[in-house]
Amino acid sequence: MQIKVEKLGQIFNEKTPLEFHSLNNVNVEINQGEYIGIIGQTGSGKTTFVQHLNALLFPKEGQISWFFDNDIEQIKSQANSKKSFFNFANKNKQIQEHEHILIDYKTKSRKVKKVKLLRKKIGVVFQFAEYQLFKNTIKEDIAFGPMIFGVPKEEAFERAREYLKIVGMDESYLERSPFELSGGQKRRVAIAGILAMEPDVLIVDEPTAGLDPVGIREILDIFSKMHDRGTTIINVSHDLDNILKHSKRVLVFQNGTIVKDGDTYDVLRDSKFLFDNHLQPPKLFQFIDKIEANGINVPKVRSLDELADFLNSRKEQK
Repeated sequence: MQIKVEKLGQIFNEKTPLEFHSLNNVNVEINQGEYIGIIGQTGSGKTTFVQHLNALLFPKEGQISWFFDNDIEQIKSQANSKKSFFNFANKNKQIQEHEHILIDYKTKSRKVKKVKLLRKKIGVVFQFAEYQLFKNTIKEDIAFGPMIFGVPKEEAFERAREYLKIVGMDESYLERSPFELSGGQKRRVAIAGILAMEPDVLIVDEPTAGLDPVGIREILDIFSKMHDRGTTIINVSHDLDNILKHSKRVLVFQNGTIVKDGDTYDVLRDSKFLFDNHLQPPKLFQFIDKIEANGINVPKVRSLDELADFLNSRKEQK
């Protein structure tokens, strides 16, 4: 899936004394399989932006287009394998229905017939996602989303089993109440519920808020596994060290627009740019600056583990 955002703008409390332009002239393309970090100070428009990506919010200005490339190729393949002209014609009709969705500032939510498809293809894990749990058992909670989108009950329960394992919990939890779990376990179950819908794009908004260092590492490892499987990951976070470690591309928001779109390492290494946009450089780079001030030239590293490996190898060479 490709998402193309053009001149996107959002206005809250329009035509009142409290009118506020949350987004202004946002332009960006997101391609299938990317891992993108979104950063910016509080109130810069990050969360408002991602809420447009699966049509939770509709534009007040500009437009968003979604292109379902994977669906088109799969449908074409299925169509070509059928000898029946009737089946081929139906598949071609499906191609036309799935190849492109566009929502612009003139679109009314009640007139968009394909919002359900967008929300199936683009999953969102909100901050403190554990608050969305509500079923009697973990199995039912994880299976709820897939069943809403038409997955048969037995298959949905099988997905619950599969994705519970992916988030690091075994089958013994399936019949337990989600409300018996710790906060970190609840968040894993909530994430499993989104993953069970098997979205092409996964948006996570401050997914590690309130977790201890071990919990943070485990949650981010889950998203890395999904990225390795081809899922597009969009991570909204104030934790620049984790954005540096996991994402290859970063979007920087300030005053409702994107002020920088580039390689994560290069953007986050520019401390002047970060300070100008009210952001602190990653702690890793602050540490590296102190090391380099002592005459040690550090190569391009993205994590504390990589830095430790470099320093250890340097020590062994002496």
